[in-house]
Parts: sequence; C-alpha cells; structure tokens
Amino acid sequence: MAALESGLIADPSRIMSEVLKLLKEEVPLPLVSGWLCLRPDEADEAYSTASKLADKALKDSLKEYGDSCEKVKETRLEVAIVGSGPAGLAAASELVKRGYSVHILEKSSKLGGMLRSGIPIFRLSRDLVDAEIERLRSLGVDIRTNTCVGKDTSIPKLFEEGNRAIFIASGCGVPSKLRVDGESLEGLVYAVEFLEHLNSGSNVEVGNSVVVIGGGNVGIDAARAAIRLKPRTVRLLCPESKEEMPSDLTDIAMAEEEGVQIQPSCMPMKISGKDGRVSTIEFVKTKPNQYDRNGRFLLVPIEGSEFTVEADTVIVAIGQQADLSFLPTEIRVNRRNIIETDPFSLETSMKGVFAGGDAVLGPASVFEAIHAGWKAAISIDQYLKQTSTR
Repeated sequence: MAALESGLIADPSRIMSEVLKLLKEEVPLPLVSGWLCLRPDEADEAYSTASKLADKALKDSLKEYGDSCEKVKETRLEVAIVGSGPAGLAAASELVKRGYSVHILEKSSKLGGMLRSGIPIFRLSRDLVDAEIERLRSLGVDIRTNTCVGKDTSIPKLFEEGNRAIFIASGCGVPSKLRVDGESLEGLVYAVEFLEHLNSGSNVEVGNSVVVIGGGNVGIDAARAAIRLKPRTVRLLCPESKEEMPSDLTDIAMAEEEGVQIQPSCMPMKISGKDGRVSTIEFVKTKPNQYDRNGRFLLVPIEGSEFTVEADTVIVAIGQQADLSFLPTEIRVNRRNIIETDPFSLETSMKGVFAGGDAVLGPASVFEAIHAGWKAAISIDQYLKQTSTR
C-alpha cells in the first residue's frame, strides 16, 4: 500500500490482476477474502489514498476476473447447497472447480447471506460480492433464490431430485434475546436486523443517543455503522473487560477512533421507556476475568454498582442462533442448537448430508465459514468418488 500511495507502482490494475490470478488458484472466494484481509476503510485518512487506488484497481480487474473463468468438465454428479452465505459460496466454488453440477438454494431474494446483509458496506463493497456470485454463474452453478428448504422443498426431496450429496450452510440468522424487562419497546433493534436495513438502503433513524449492547464483531460493526448516521453519542457496553472482548482488536481501535465510547464490564438489567419507546437502560457492573471450571465466561454482577444510561435507540448484539427447524429428524442437533458433524469430514448423522459454517460453529468469522465450505467440498468430493465406484 505504501508503494501505491507514493506512486512507485505505475499500474496498480496490473498488480491487482496478478494478485487475483494467484488468489483464484488457492482461495474459494478470493475477492471477498482479499478485501477483508486488506481492511480498507474510508475513515482512516492515512490509508485513504492507497485504499482508493487499490479499490479502483480491483474494480478495473473484476471483468477480467469473471471472463478468465474456465468451466471444468462436469462429472454429471449433482450436489445441492442450502444457503448462499460465505460457506455455501465457498463450497460451490470448490465443487464446480472439481467438476460437479452444483445447485444453490437461497431462501431470500438476494444472494450472499451475511456477506450482503450483515457486513457494513464500508467494510465490504457489494460489487465484490456480486462479482463472486457472477463468477459462479459463469462456471455453471445453478442458483435458486426465494427457495426455502423446509417449505418449498426438503432434504429428502433434494435427494429424490437426483442430488448425490447435500451441504447445509444455512448460517445463524436468528438474534439472541436479552431476556430483560422492556425488550419489546419501540427503538430496540437487533444488530443483524439493523445492519440488514442499512445494507438494503432503507432510511434508518437512530436519534441522538445510541446504545449498543455486546462486544463481539457484530456489535462493533453495528456501533461503527450507527456512528455514520451522525447521532450525538454512540456507546457500546459489554459484560467482558476490554481485554476479554471477543471482537477484533483492530476493529475496536477503529471504533474508538471514530468516536464510539466503549464501556466494558457491565450488563443490562432493565430497559425502561416513555410513551412506548426506549428511554433508559439500567446496567450493573460485572467482575472481570470470571470463568467456570470449563472455561466458560461468567456474568458476576457487583452489588451496588447499578447505573442508568439514556438511549433513543438500543442495538442488541449478543449473538445469533440457527433456525434448524427444516432439518429431518435423522440429522442430530446438540443442546447449543448447532448441527453435529464429524469434525474431519463435516458429514452429519444423515448419510450424504454435510454441514458447515455458522450452523455448525455458531456465530463465527467470514474466514471460518469460507474454510468450512472449502473443507466440506473436499469431503463431498471424496465421498462421491467412493460411493460412485461401488
């Protein structure tokens, strides 16, 4: 980037083209992976010039990226993928490369899952997501939107239609609840829904005071997205100490530089409202570094440490859960409401059905989901080669 910024590289588009060529050979979703690793951000002035040059170079190379894709000779064996998030797209990319006829089934009208709806636009350009999807189309991947497995079709029916294997990559799209009084008040929104509204271009009003509850990556993303709406204050409160916050350290630093006020080691007790809308939240401070014998984080309130925070909007970001109601009973789901799989092959308890990404890991990173999709594709390839020769 320093070379780009100083003008030492005369043709950044050529460099980006070479980078893409290398990434395509090794990474299932090279555009998305590469850009999230670069972490360009318009709020970072020192990075601004280099970021814009790299962005232009990358966009200039998108057409070449799509046109250079060569379709592999198909094996005629069909594989269905449930969900078009990072895990599903990564699996499709690897499977079509290995010659399989791939069908992606997506319940919404738009593809990309959390890549499109859950990551703020300032962190990931939708042009890159669209380019990845168009590349898969050009390689022959069959994509069906507005198709809900469990309603429009089912796992057994997908096998009946001729699919020899199925990969479940349905993600975790159901927000976890706070379970405190006042959670139903107007002005309280869950982070996944908040980001989805913003990313769809909807007009979102947050008032003067925004409070984000939760210290993970989604909470930080929501806080950084909220501050771009220019409220007077954005405060993020979480039960972990600052050192224990599960979000990325770089993102925490960026949030603070942008004006997000982070208050660690506290938890919400009650939400109060006025005329049916959120007005205040009562918090209590918690003891840091509290864990049980299994290493699980414990919420230990400090008696007499209660305090109140005013809020026009409350954004809840304490995690998401998977909706697995569409699964047949043959597929085992554990107490944490995630799919049980073989840790090496990612095969479920139902023969020929594999699963990965957030539906197996719980809410995780984009890179973990991409890796799971790639790993599942390799396992499906091995499985089909074994079963097709019998």
